[in-house]
Amino acid sequence: MKKTEADIVALSIKDFFSKDILKLAILPFIVTMFIVYSLFFAGASIALDSLDGIQIEQTTTNVGFNDVNEPTFVDEVAQWFLKSTAISWMMSILVYVIGAVAMIYVSIFISLIVIGFLTPYILTKIRDKHYSHINFYGDISIFSTIVYLIKTIFVMMILFIALIPFYFIPVVNIFAINLPFYYLFHKLLNFDVGTTILNNNDIKDFQKENSKKLRLRTLKLYLLSLIPFASLILPVYYVVYIGHGYLSTIEEQHYK
Repeated sequence: MKKTEADIVALSIKDFFSKDILKLAILPFIVTMFIVYSLFFAGASIALDSLDGIQIEQTTTNVGFNDVNEPTFVDEVAQWFLKSTAISWMMSILVYVIGAVAMIYVSIFISLIVIGFLTPYILTKIRDKHYSHINFYGDISIFSTIVYLIKTIFVMMILFIALIPFYFIPVVNIFAINLPFYYLFHKLLNFDVGTTILNNNDIKDFQKENSKKLRLRTLKLYLLSLIPFASLILPVYYVVYIGHGYLSTIEEQHYK
């Protein structure tokens, strides 16, 4: 029986909240949360310490300058800016806001790496429950996985650099900033699921034939992952949903 997209979503949600799968969601959540929050508070602390250092340096410079000449209007404004309590609070808030946004993207990347180790187990559970007539033929090696990861990150960095001029255009910058990260998200998630289910000879053909469907699914998941904390608790659902997508398509094409 052919499954609609609504059927796949409903089935994925049901499986995600099953006892076996829900237990697996705890590990990526704990690991990702620990790494992300450690990086966040360490980065924020360094940034705030740097601001304090600038304030101290500016004050020291002005004291030495006053021994020779009267400070200019620009010097006085700069000194007030750095000493102002309101500005200090605003700068602190800005540091944390920027850090929080950055950590959303970092958490997406970390969660994909963590969930990669659990993907075979999750997909086996789904296969045994719903698609027992479908065999897995994944034969990817660790070396090939590392090469693919390096290659994908390299392409993402090229995209990131190439799109720099668009980061300064309102509205357009939203798409420009997210495009490299979506590329990484799409590639790694399909790689994890695809190489578990299919062999190297079949996976390229499968992804080419179903490219539009796969992009729409990963795009929905990527937009979902941009919600704060979503990437901490939903990476297992990503695999469940994409796994159902792959297996239902294989079932439809080869087991009519």
